[in-house]
Amino acid sequence: MCDATELDDHAASIVAAQAPRLFATVMTNHRDNDIEIIGWGMEFADSAYMITADGRNQYFLAEAENALMYVRSEPDTTYDLVWVAPASPCTDR
Repeated sequence: MCDATELDDHAASIVAAQAPRLFATVMTNHRDNDIEIIGWGMEFADSAYMITADGRNQYFLAEAENALMYVRSEPDTTYDLVWVAPASPCTDR
């Protein structure tokens, strides 16, 4: 039989192994060097999901990079995925 600490450690390892990878969809306007986050997403082992920053649209995707197909193209702008680094477990919030 497992004690509570062993179960907590086991559950934490399963969660860490299956956690989605987080990303932002970012628009850079080269005329005024403005950067804007236009969406947030999660990449899973076999799919991805993105919601626009204003919450109006959501997309179920085969892979995270496909999120860039759903942003409007504008002159002098580029669009990128920026991967969110995992938070340190010792960082205070």
